[in-house]
Amino acid sequence: MKGVTLIGMPGSGKSTVGKLLASRLNLNFVDLDLLIKEKTGKTHQEILEKSGDKELLKLEEQYTLQLNFANTVFSPGGSIIYSPAAMAKLIRETNIFYLNLPLEEIKKRLGENIDYRGIVGLKEKGIEGLFEERVPAYQSCAHYTLDCHGFDEKRIAEGILWLLN
Repeated sequence: MKGVTLIGMPGSGKSTVGKLLASRLNLNFVDLDLLIKEKTGKTHQEILEKSGDKELLKLEEQYTLQLNFANTVFSPGGSIIYSPAAMAKLIRETNIFYLNLPLEEIKKRLGENIDYRGIVGLKEKGIEGLFEERVPAYQSCAHYTLDCHGFDEKRIAEGILWLLN
């Protein structure tokens, strides 16, 4: 089966929905944030603090390009959209679902700890600037856009399953 990729802003539910979807489809699940931590021994926030945005973006691209997406549900960080090479691979090898949520819901989900979430570009642009910049990119790369506002992860996973069938 062709892979499934979930894209969207930090806090949009990519990992939560991805785990549920992988379980329902009996597929592998890869969370890029966890893969990077496993390979480097560092969290996104640690990489950003020590080496900066460019290093984290490089790692995201490197590990994405190495993956085989057959029979896999993939949950990359929201910044994967900044890698043309990674996005080209994902467009070719997976069905991309954009989990769309309004900015206010994203802010609510990220809460007080937003500055410690390891979000590329947050210091320079703020969450509002990132939202404005990323949403059109997510929309242009997605095969499907799901309006997730007001739906729990089970309903979102069911919507993806319906679209896949």
